[in-house]
Amino acid sequence: MSNPNWVERTFRSLGKVVTWRIAVTITNFFGGWISSGNPWVGLGVVSFALVVNSILYYFHERLWNQTDWGREQNRASDA
Repeated sequence: MSNPNWVERTFRSLGKVVTWRIAVTITNFFGGWISSGNPWVGLGVVSFALVVNSILYYFHERLWNQTDWGREQNRASDA
């Protein structure tokens, strides 16, 4: 199961959501605008994606925190 020496706190996950959403929101806006030629379409894409994808990402991140797959204990901190 999960390593008790390393725990991802909820606020860390939320911080990741916020910073990731800033980057993705910018690209979604310009993607919608460029593909349609209309900045309002870009805004519509952003509005939908901001809510739905933030929720999905949060739960995806929390599920990944339930497994140790791909994690290693830092040997330098053991000393």
